[in-house]
Amino acid sequence: MVSGVVPSSRLRGSQKRFSSYPFIIRTCKNLLSYCCGRGSVPYESHADLRTPPNKTVLWRYMDFAKFLEMIESQSLWFSRIDQLEDPLKGTHTDAELAGIRKHVEKRFARRLIRLVRSSRREVYVNCWRSGSTESLAMWDLYGKGSGIIAVKSTVGRLKEAVATYEKSIFISKSRYFDWNDAPGLDNVLVACSRKDLSYQHESEVRAMIFEVSSNHAARRRLGLRLPVDIEKLITEVMVGQREQRWVVQLVEQVMKRYKLPQQVLASNRLTPRR
Repeated sequence: MVSGVVPSSRLRGSQKRFSSYPFIIRTCKNLLSYCCGRGSVPYESHADLRTPPNKTVLWRYMDFAKFLEMIESQSLWFSRIDQLEDPLKGTHTDAELAGIRKHVEKRFARRLIRLVRSSRREVYVNCWRSGSTESLAMWDLYGKGSGIIAVKSTVGRLKEAVATYEKSIFISKSRYFDWNDAPGLDNVLVACSRKDLSYQHESEVRAMIFEVSSNHAARRRLGLRLPVDIEKLITEVMVGQREQRWVVQLVEQVMKRYKLPQQVLASNRLTPRR
């Protein structure tokens, strides 16, 4: 049992006290199910997540060092979600917190809030942007003229790339809404696929791994590295529109050295037309 989980017997005995805020009951039961390792569901059919169609185009933006590391290691890095910059990822919204504290007995409210927050240490994510074309906002977000690269893929190719992993991987579009709303939180995966409206420009798709471990060394790791066939995963490599020509040539040399046939393009979104 993960620290901070409310025992199921206490949940049953306290159900009447929670009845004024019904989604809390659902939250506790579903979180217990996930944290105890029951009912692992393949991502393709997960009822609570929105997996895009296989043909959905994906982009992953990164600097040159991370691009080279991905090519060299033939892997995708899944970051532990509490290590990402957004402190709201995988947490209750402000309105949900207010509702829990108002309608739930204090000791149970503390445990529930702590459970959700601690579960962020059990979820690992690999993030992409969905969209048929590149995004100027994402180029600028990752840096201007500092060796920024985007690799292009699809949801179907991402599924194939991670298919050999021994545990379930879930793929979902992020849901964006006002953090002052209280849509209700059913489980850890839903919590980790939600973002504040201020991030809506990212149009994010996340591959997620939920992995509970009692091993202290495993719990301290900052991420997971999944071996993948890069040649099958990516369809195209694009260099940012503010990069110099030598960066494009360097990426082409890297692709040739690793015998990867994908085309390397330079973004022309900021190139004047004649």
